[in-house]
Amino acid sequence: MTEADYDYFMVFQLLDSGERERLDIEEGEMQSILHPEEVFVIVKEEIRRIFIWKGAKSPVRKRFISSRVAGGLQEELVKEANFHRCKIVSVDQGDEVVEFLQAFNLESMEVEDRLQDMRYVRNVERDAAGGMGEVVDSTSGTSEAEEEEYYSPALEELKRKGVDVEAEMTAPQNNKTTTKPKKATTSRSTRPKREPRPRRKTGTSSKIDKGSLIKTVLDTEVPSDYQRQNLIIGEELYGAVSKTTNVFGENVEKTNWELISSVPEGIFLLKDYIFRIYFNPDEGIIKAVEILKDETKSKMEKSNLEMPESGGKLSKQILDLDSPEGYKRINLIEGHHLYGATTKSVNVFGEEQEEIAWDLIDSIPKELITLDDHLFRVFFDSEKETVPGIEVLKKGKEKNNPGTSTNSNPKKKESEENGSSKRRNLPKIPSGEN
Repeated sequence: MTEADYDYFMVFQLLDSGERERLDIEEGEMQSILHPEEVFVIVKEEIRRIFIWKGAKSPVRKRFISSRVAGGLQEELVKEANFHRCKIVSVDQGDEVVEFLQAFNLESMEVEDRLQDMRYVRNVERDAAGGMGEVVDSTSGTSEAEEEEYYSPALEELKRKGVDVEAEMTAPQNNKTTTKPKKATTSRSTRPKREPRPRRKTGTSSKIDKGSLIKTVLDTEVPSDYQRQNLIIGEELYGAVSKTTNVFGENVEKTNWELISSVPEGIFLLKDYIFRIYFNPDEGIIKAVEILKDETKSKMEKSNLEMPESGGKLSKQILDLDSPEGYKRINLIEGHHLYGATTKSVNVFGEEQEEIAWDLIDSIPKELITLDDHLFRVFFDSEKETVPGIEVLKKGKEKNNPGTSTNSNPKKKESEENGSSKRRNLPKIPSGEN
C-alpha cells in the first residue's frame, strides 16, 4: 500500500491465510459487518487506536495471529503513512471495552455460543499480546495458572493438520493486503442463514453505571447563585423532570433526572455558565459534563453559524468554524473524549516555526475540573437527539493553525456580539419537560 491508500479509518478482515483484506465501508456500517465467526482489525487514527475485534465463534487460528497482524499494521502505519503510533486494544464480542463502543456508537453484542476452548485461547492471546503492546484485560490469582493447563480440542486439531502454532505467533507480519468491494462483506452465501443475534442497548457504554454517575453529580454541592441546569453523558442530554402524583387528595411532587428525547437543532452559545467536567483518569475519558446556570448572568443564544457542507468528521467541521471575535479555542469535547491543541516547534531551514495540531487527551490527572470563566458552544443534533460536541473557548487571540480558518466566509462568519446591549428572549436549554 502507498501512503495515498491509507485512511484515518480502516477496517481489515482477517483471512484464514493470515493475510488481511481491507473492506470498503463507512463507520456507520460497522455494526452490520461484525459477525461471531470473524476477526477484524480496525484502525481509528483520530483516537490513536487499533482495535482487534474477535467474534465469539471465530476460528482459533485467526485469534492466534490477530495480534501479530495488528502489530505489523501498527508499525506499517507509522513508517509508511506517518501516522501516530496507535495503541492496540483487544475487543471480545459481548465484552467490549468502553472506548470501542463509544468510538463507533455501537451496541454490545450478546453471545449465545462460545468456542469450547475459549479459556485456552484467551490465555495464549494474553501471553502473545504482552510482547506486542496490546491492551488486554489482566486478572490475577491461582485460577489463571489452572487455566493455562486447559486442554484445547481446536489446538490439537491444528496440530494434526501440521500447523506450527508457535511459528504462527512469532512469524513476521505479511503486509500483503487485498481490498474487498463494498457490500461484499454482507454476502455470506456459503454459510447457512442465521437469525439476528439479540443485542443489548448500551448507549454510551455497558461499563458506565449512569444511575450511579447521576447520583454522584447530584450529590456534588452547587456554587451559590447557581442552579443545576443539565447533565451530558457521552452525547446524551439529561434534565430534571418534575412529576406530580396525587396521594389521597394531596399532590406529591418528585423530581427525577431523565434522558431528554427532544433537543433543539443547531449551534448554541452559552456565556456565564459553569461547566463541571467529571473524568475517569484511569481510562482517560470524560464521564459526564454538568451545566450550571446563574439566573441573572447566564445567557444562551442560537448562533447563525452553519456547519461546513463538506461533512466529514465532526471535530474537523467544528475546527473549520471561526471562533467568536475576541475568543480562542481551548478544548473540544466529543462524547467521552477530550481534545486539546498541541504546539510543536519545527525547524525549517534554520528558522523555528510553530505548528498546532489537535490531539486526543488521554492523560487526565484530575477527576473533576470546573470551568467558570469560559465561553461554550454547544452543538445539538435534533435528528439523533444528541449533543455530539462542545467547544470550550476563552478570551484571547486565536493563533493561525489547522483548526482555525483564516479566510473570511459569509456562511461561517460569527455574528454573535458577546456582552452587547441587545436584549431579547433567549432560548433555554431544554429541562426535560416536553
